[in-house]
Amino acid sequence: MNLVFHARTKHIEVHYHYVRERFSIGEISLAYVATQDNIEDLFTKALPREKFEAFREALGLLSFVD
Repeated sequence: MNLVFHARTKHIEVHYHYVRERFSIGEISLAYVATQDNIEDLFTKALPREKFEAFREALGLLSFVD
């Protein structure tokens, strides 16, 4: 075990334990999402128009251009 204290390590540990605690009380859950269904890609990747629009609709976002 690494006993050296670093401020960045503490920050990571706080976030880790927060998520772990929320999971243990059932406030959040984990679920498998197939790559082609991962809506997060809308925010992280350049997508073909059809995929972009499908994810946008799934999130309930509207286009102001239409």
